[in-house]
Amino acid sequence: MANKKGHWTEYLLAGGTAGMVARTCIAPVERMKILFQVQKGTTNTNMRHLLSSLINNEGPLSMWKGNSAAVIRVIPYTALQFTAFEHFSVMLASQQQSPSDIDKTLRAIGAGSMAGCVACALTYPLDMVRARMALQNEGLAATRYTGVFNAVTSIARSEGPRALYRGISPTLGGVAPYTGLKFGCYGFLKSFACTLMGVESEKELPAWARAAAGATAGSVALTFVYPFDVVRRRFQTHPGPEPYAESVVAAFRNIWRQEGVARGLYRGLSLNYLKTIPNVAIYMSLYDVIKNLDVMKSLR
Repeated sequence: MANKKGHWTEYLLAGGTAGMVARTCIAPVERMKILFQVQKGTTNTNMRHLLSSLINNEGPLSMWKGNSAAVIRVIPYTALQFTAFEHFSVMLASQQQSPSDIDKTLRAIGAGSMAGCVACALTYPLDMVRARMALQNEGLAATRYTGVFNAVTSIARSEGPRALYRGISPTLGGVAPYTGLKFGCYGFLKSFACTLMGVESEKELPAWARAAAGATAGSVALTFVYPFDVVRRRFQTHPGPEPYAESVVAAFRNIWRQEGVARGLYRGLSLNYLKTIPNVAIYMSLYDVIKNLDVMKSLR
């Protein structure tokens, strides 16, 4: 995916647009996932009951409730992630004229891991606010926020500025391998598709092949790091000045002991697959398409 002739404005625009479109498409699944994750493992509520309850009580459009706050975070996150990935890819580029697919994959994993951490660290307060406002939309939050800016200032004032970064440790612990595996698998699968379809350049791949590569890459990466996402949500949505647990390790241990693996650490995984497959498929492939448009050449 790296393009040495590209310009950072090109990557920012392509990444931000791809992230916004993808996030809006999967907003209903994301809302259900957050509600499912923060519930205790002993509850009998299943995904079908949760979906029917939301639609019957609030209407179909309610499935996009809170999407504006999510998009505000997603646009800079994906824009920064793709821009950082392109930068780190060039920085890590091998001096070999024809690096092997393994070399390219390892480089993409390293660049993706660093890019994910950079984007996460710079936009994490927006993710914290998104999680809080998602609970507010469900009437589960003790504090009411009037908007993203009000939420940021209210949390910083009542719980301290450090609260805006509550849960960032498990987040970074999950983001680094997730984005690394995602970019690495995506690049490898595109190369494999080129060989399978007999095309010489990735630019010749059809959109469906890119989407399939993105969906597979996202699913593989998610399976390895999902427990970190559960722990992150518990830290983010835990009310009051005290953290959810004294450490990330303690949080993992508590969830495992009290709720188990399937109903605790991997709670909502099947629902997250429904989100991840279309989400990664859309923004990874759409980023490639937008970046390669003729109109983007004016930004180079």
